[in-house]
Amino acid sequence: MGSKRPVSREFLAGTAPGGDTVWMRVLLKGPTIVTLAVLALAVGLAVRTLDAEPPLASDPAVPVTPETGSSGTSEAAEIEVVDAGKSTSDATEDASEAAKPSRVYLWVDRYEELAAVVVEEDRDLISVRDLDGNIRSFPKARLHRIIRLNDVEEPRPGLVELRDGTILAGDLVRDDFDQVVIRIEGVNTRLPRASVVQTRLDLSTPEKYRRFRDGLADDQYLRRYELAAWLFEEEAYELARDELADLVLSSKLPQALDLLRLVEAQLLLEADSAASNSPSPMDGRTLRDERGTGPVDLRDLLPKEILSKEDVNTIRVYEIDFRDPPRMFISPDSIREILEKYGSSPLIPADSAGRTSMFRAPPEEIVELLFKLKARDLYSRIEVGSEPAALNLFRRRVHDAWLIPNCATSRCHGGLDGGRFFLHRRNSKSERVRYTNLMILERWNELEMPLLDYLDPGRSLLIQYGLPRNEARFPHPEVKGWKPVFGRGNPRLLRDAFTWLNSMYRPRTTYPVDFEAPVIETPTLPEPDSPDRVDDRRGR
Repeated sequence: MGSKRPVSREFLAGTAPGGDTVWMRVLLKGPTIVTLAVLALAVGLAVRTLDAEPPLASDPAVPVTPETGSSGTSEAAEIEVVDAGKSTSDATEDASEAAKPSRVYLWVDRYEELAAVVVEEDRDLISVRDLDGNIRSFPKARLHRIIRLNDVEEPRPGLVELRDGTILAGDLVRDDFDQVVIRIEGVNTRLPRASVVQTRLDLSTPEKYRRFRDGLADDQYLRRYELAAWLFEEEAYELARDELADLVLSSKLPQALDLLRLVEAQLLLEADSAASNSPSPMDGRTLRDERGTGPVDLRDLLPKEILSKEDVNTIRVYEIDFRDPPRMFISPDSIREILEKYGSSPLIPADSAGRTSMFRAPPEEIVELLFKLKARDLYSRIEVGSEPAALNLFRRRVHDAWLIPNCATSRCHGGLDGGRFFLHRRNSKSERVRYTNLMILERWNELEMPLLDYLDPGRSLLIQYGLPRNEARFPHPEVKGWKPVFGRGNPRLLRDAFTWLNSMYRPRTTYPVDFEAPVIETPTLPEPDSPDRVDDRRGR
């Protein structure tokens, strides 16, 4: 087809070169109009034929070309080509999506809520099948709310909106008719559907960053700085560094330069931490197994026992602070067990109405009741979905801030070269590992003084051993390569350590957790000229 020429005023006036006018050109196209009419009639007959008898699979397909589509125009032909070009896999995927039932939770009115599967839906009406198999139809305008449930095949970042306005963030595990399960800091929190409004799947930090960044112009320097600051808060340091580096080059914002230095310092700290976790001089060395089965890697001698998830929950229960309570959950079966075992207590309502009200009471009230009853046999029924404030301080201000990077390296107390005291450094972000290290600090008993002195935090050896030797009342033993944690350059670490120790629950009690702090016995390596020498000592 030839290229289109712009229509000139002279042509519209009928004086264009060539001698013909607009009307002459239209008249010359008269046969084309007749042809289009004939084609339209033919198409109409074809449509009637299709309505009367559907084509068989063996019938040949009618070719569609850009020149002569079914409507006689190239535009229509192009549309047909695009639709026909959809791959078989795409069509199969669309079919599977369409076949997958859509689950909803309907707020019919103030008195009725309904869990169901969508049968049919249009703009105005929704028909559903409830859990009893009944088909019901509702005008959408009369429903209070239509909540669409998310199908989650594997845990994904998401949000849960509760009916009291609380928003929970974590990994969405299940979004069912009866309950919602969200994993927060590694612990599954089960929420009854009656307490949930809806769930929303969230994007990962890189996905969020890319979406936000695509919406910003390069010269929106302040907005880009705010985005980089958010990346820093999300610990996406590499993304923050790239964004800030480009921002500093183009804008020279002083705050961007300051934040860039902080990000680079954080990346350097992580690199140093990773380097410190590299094999120590003793790591990788082997001795011969006394059974003669081959060499033994000395890293296998490191303690591996850590607390269970149940142990973690137990510690959380004992650190609950009702001034700033964590998220808790008590099942109806647990409340029934409380009534069965402690129903005679004056703390339990004697009348039927009072006992029934316990099933509607906030979890905090039930937990507080258990504490007043001293019903330690039922403490395991309390599910603590988030960290109590004191344990959260330990995680952020002590364990992750300086205990692991400084004290639990492979060349120190995280390996075989740090003496008898041992801290777990592998998978240190895991809550099971973190709580195990807390138990080690609490139960280490090979020194005359405790590592953690809650009555006098300043006398804690954990504090004293972190001070410079000339400032400590009980200085750290002379060890090659040792450096003080609490230097003059970072006084906040020491303040945070005191804050954490003072925040732990008092009076202190022993957690009912079966655990003994491990002790490292460094094996003696065989001499090069004595390959058959065996050292059978092992860490407990």
